[in-house]
Amino acid sequence: MKSAIKITNLTKYYDDFLALDHIDLTVNTGEVFGFIGKNGAGKTTTINLILSLLHKDDGEISILGEQIKDDRNYKYDIGYVPDVPVFPHYLTAEEYLIYACEMLDYPVDKQAIQDILSFVGLDETTKQVGNYSRGMKQRLAIAQALVHDPKILIMDEPTSALDPIGRKDVLDIITKLKGKKTIFYSTHILEDAEKVCDRIGLIDHGQIKLVKSIDAIKTDYIQPMMIIDTKDNQQLEDILSKLDYVKQYRSHHQGVLVELSDDLSDNTLLTELVQHDIIITRYIPYLPTLEDVFIEVTS
Repeated sequence: MKSAIKITNLTKYYDDFLALDHIDLTVNTGEVFGFIGKNGAGKTTTINLILSLLHKDDGEISILGEQIKDDRNYKYDIGYVPDVPVFPHYLTAEEYLIYACEMLDYPVDKQAIQDILSFVGLDETTKQVGNYSRGMKQRLAIAQALVHDPKILIMDEPTSALDPIGRKDVLDIITKLKGKKTIFYSTHILEDAEKVCDRIGLIDHGQIKLVKSIDAIKTDYIQPMMIIDTKDNQQLEDILSKLDYVKQYRSHHQGVLVELSDDLSDNTLLTELVQHDIIITRYIPYLPTLEDVFIEVTS
């Protein structure tokens, strides 16, 4: 499969601080690639290097098979959505997209502009941008990133400052774009990445720690686990500590989180607890999330 973005040995220093440590990364054409990590992990630095907003110290970046050099024409293949977009407050959405087309020296097609505004849910508003909510501004940022019909959409923390409704709106737009655009989606909100991404790359302290599909992560990292709550969780933990088929356990806000041996039936532990006259108030399967994987990989 042809790569939309290919990063090789990418390195960036800020004075003596190593922000990116010789990272390698490939984003396939047509996929939603989640670039996840804590704030300060190196996500925005990577994006700024892709966009030639920073100079790299070493390594190569290729867009659609062509290595980035001094020619900036490759940017016409990219739409960029920042985390906190800023617009002239006195323009309407349509006026701003016309302005964006003119800045890009791209033909102004008012019907296409209306189609894009409809796609992001802004076709029925005539308000000036200064009167927009935070979520509306983020949807307008996506619209301006799409106005020149780019092949690649780069989104830097697009949901980080949004309320739950605004986050859902943005994630719904990403879902509708799946397979139509290559999306490089940077975020530290692991729940969002899990909902929309085909693959993820996990970056921590400037190093790539993991690149896998969501399905592969579930296979490789998600182990049989249970949440158990009882009338006496201290007594429960005393029993768990003596069972060789219990890999580990820890306190959880719903009780005690227990990881079992891979081939163990859930009923084995349940039977054991009943035989010890443990009064069980909760005994349910626990499905680990990307957050659990992130903690395991980076700890």
